[in-house]
Parts: sequence; C-alpha cells; structure tokens
Amino acid sequence: MENRITLRHLEAFRAIMVRKSVTGAAEMLEVTQPVVTRLIADLEERISLTLFTRTKGRLVPTPEAALLVKDVEQSLLSIERIANAATNIKSLKMGRLEIAASPNMALSFLPRAINSFTLAHPEAHVSMRMHSSPTVLDMVQRDQCDLGFAMFPARSTKAGNSETLVSAKMVAIVPKTHALATKRTLRPEHFEGERFISMMPLMESRMRIDSLMLSHGVKRHVNCETQTSAAILQLVEAGVGISIIDPLTACGYTGTGVKFLNFEPVIRNDYSIVISQRNSSTLILKPFIDHAKKEILNMVPAHLLIRS
Repeated sequence: MENRITLRHLEAFRAIMVRKSVTGAAEMLEVTQPVVTRLIADLEERISLTLFTRTKGRLVPTPEAALLVKDVEQSLLSIERIANAATNIKSLKMGRLEIAASPNMALSFLPRAINSFTLAHPEAHVSMRMHSSPTVLDMVQRDQCDLGFAMFPARSTKAGNSETLVSAKMVAIVPKTHALATKRTLRPEHFEGERFISMMPLMESRMRIDSLMLSHGVKRHVNCETQTSAAILQLVEAGVGISIIDPLTACGYTGTGVKFLNFEPVIRNDYSIVISQRNSSTLILKPFIDHAKKEILNMVPAHLLIRS
C-alpha cells in the first residue's frame, strides 16, 4: 500500500471533524457518503492510526484525530494560500516591478503610466529610480532592475531585450522675449554667436549637437552646461541662453516663459525600453509596457514623431 497522503484525504478528514458526520462531510465536499468513508479508511490505513470509532452509525474522533486536526488545518491553509498566490500573480494582483529611467522619461510620461497601471492592478508595487541613460543600461545588464527606460537606438544595446517606444525630433527652445521667438523653425546658422546652454561634455546629445554645429561652421557661445533637459528648460526660462532639447521634456512644460521651435536638420531621439534577461517572462512586465507605450504616444504630438 502506498503511504502517500493526498489532498482529498485531508479534506475528507477535516470535513468530518467540522460536520461531525459522514453525511455532513459528503455534503460539504459535494461527494457521496461512500466516497468519504473510503477516503477515511484509506487515510487510516496509510498512516496506521485509528482516527474515528464507529458508534451507532456515527464516526467519533479518537484522541489521535484531535491531535492531528490542527496540523491538517495548517496544511490545507498553506495549500489554499499557494493557490491564491498563483491566482493573484496570474491576475497581476500582486508583484513588484523595479524600473530605472532617464530623467526626461521619469519626469514626463512614466508617472502617468505608473498611475494608470497601478489603478488597473492596485496590488502591484512599482519602484522607479532615475539615472542617466548609460547607467540605466548598465543596471539592466547587471540585473539591478527589471526594466529600463532610456534614450538609445534599440538595436545598439546588448544589455537585454530592447524595443523603441517612440522616435521623435529634438526641438529648439528660446525665451519668449528672444528675437528668435518669432520664427517657426531654427537652423544651425540661427545659433551663430548666441549664448547656448549645453549638456555636459561626453553626453550623447551634447556630442551630436556639437558635431552638427561644427559641420555647419557655427560658433556658439556655450556659457552654461548642465546634466538634464529639465534643467536646461529652467535656465532658458531664466534667460541664461537658448538651446536644443529632447521633445519629451518640451512636451511636459506647462509654463509660459519659453517658446519651442522646430529645428532642422532633424536630430533624432529614440526613447527605448530594455528588459532584463532574467525577467523577460515576468507576467507584470507586458501590461506595464503597454501602459508606457500608450502614455508616451499620448504625450508626443504627431508633428514631432518620426515614423520608421
């Protein structure tokens, strides 16, 4: 005789302890009385203990049964918790998502994506850390986060599975009182001799803008450097100079002190995601990415989008 105890054995035992009769146990389990009787007899044989005495057609628990019932209850509760946890995970009622994002993404569409996602899945928990794009990619590669949001062409990274959410055009930004604010489009020659607020040296956007200006023979007066487009925006608003920034930062601006203008030739920004290899199948990722895609597309106006 096999000694393995099954879930049905434990359920039958508990049902009799609760209902005090085979009839009640059968009703509780929605089976016939012979099935309950057979399960109890089989359980007693497998554990070599008498759990009930038969008195006038009733099953009376033995002292051994009284000692065993607490452990059986705990076992059944543990099984129920496991089943509930599996159900919750499948329905995304629980789960932790750790993301890392560049400042222009963390401070623009991602708060809206986190809001809509957590409203849809209230028991999910999202942790967001803000770093430069190279640091975000490094964090994903080192499995320090589940999902990274950064500015890079999706094909250029080996950090994990990557995808471009949106490609968009960088925009010029000037104080609203600046002479260039009346123009619709700025070109490199418009920046000749102008006070220019730039990203820090060796940052990719800085190098791309510098290279473009150099190729057109334009000499700007770079009088200020900073690390984020959000800081550049505030500096332009304060009148420190003019600049060229990423479109997400521009789209998130709600003030009235600056003017955004088209810039030609187009400087492309790729807003991409990269997924940690260890978490590529996590159930919680795809729904969050779907929310992120929706929010970034809602934020960037059509005239700034670059269609592949």
